[in-house]
Amino acid sequence: MSGARQGRRRRILQEEVLSASREMASHSPAEEQRTGGEGRRYALPDGSVGGALAKRHFPTQLLVPAVAVAGSLASVAGLGAIHIYRETISRVAGPDSLALADATSSTSLATWVASTAMLAVAMLSVMVLAVRRHRVDDYKGRHRLWRGAAVLAVLLSVDAVTGLHTVVAQKLATVTGMQLLAGGAEWWLLLGGLAMGWVGIRVLLDTKESKLAMSLLVIGAIVGGISVLGSVAGLGGSAAAMIAKLSQVGCYLLTATSLVAYMRFLRHDITAGVASKPQKSRVAEVKIAKETTTSAAWEETDSQSEQSSDNRSSRQRKAGKKKQAEEQPATAAEPRWTDGSDGYSESYDDEGQPTRKLSKAERKRMRQQKASRRAA
Repeated sequence: MSGARQGRRRRILQEEVLSASREMASHSPAEEQRTGGEGRRYALPDGSVGGALAKRHFPTQLLVPAVAVAGSLASVAGLGAIHIYRETISRVAGPDSLALADATSSTSLATWVASTAMLAVAMLSVMVLAVRRHRVDDYKGRHRLWRGAAVLAVLLSVDAVTGLHTVVAQKLATVTGMQLLAGGAEWWLLLGGLAMGWVGIRVLLDTKESKLAMSLLVIGAIVGGISVLGSVAGLGGSAAAMIAKLSQVGCYLLTATSLVAYMRFLRHDITAGVASKPQKSRVAEVKIAKETTTSAAWEETDSQSEQSSDNRSSRQRKAGKKKQAEEQPATAAEPRWTDGSDGYSESYDDEGQPTRKLSKAERKRMRQQKASRRAA
């Protein structure tokens, strides 16, 4: 009996824990509660930075990432046009404007856009981290990858202006004495590929629930690969260097846009529901169904066990009362003598019979006698 109750209590506690890990109150009562999907997956405390960012600064409309994509394409096209007509711009605005219009220059407008885009990526990564760290099913702490993404974005922003990768590559080529490409480019290709591959793949896996964000990241990675090939091919100052710079700008802008799309997904996942419903595997659905069936069977077994135990206890109590009732009349009917010192007193009616409260057995016996007389 106690073991069955303990098992039932344990299952109820487990269900409460699972329910608490899947449900979270919405930030505002006016916002619609989600009824479908996998349940709430974020537990943002009241007054937390993540809750304030998700509620006030994360986009909700699809128009925001769409405008960001259009702005990225327009920026790359505009920078390409400025580079093509740089000679005309320098004649009109003066010789000093040539460095600003030339996309391959470290002081060009294209370099500034690339550096600013990476700073924006770092800022957006920190904002995503502030919300992502409150996900209740993140048992392995995968939200920490956004710290690495923010640090890498800052390094790429600095590198876009200073050319830090070429300095490091030349230094490593001098120290090791190994130089396969011009300027020791193989070194920055190796180190940069490892760092960006480690961070990029983890970010891609973390954003896979948002199809738009994942698609933009994949496109940005392809454009970034074109930038790397253009940089290697344009080391001598050919037109490939211009393609590499514009591809770099496009890669950085698309990366920032993908984070904006992912922030929109997080906002819907937290406050209004999942923008694109996460896919459940068939194995998980079968497992959940089996667990539900097993839990229901155990509860039914516990209920039957408790009911049979209650019935058994009730029968035992009735049998005890019946036995006591059978023994009590003989004992109660026996007269006893007293001198009145123990406080015993009996009152008699006019016929000399003592008046006292009849026991249950006596009343039953009297009813049976009356019924037998009526039948006779």
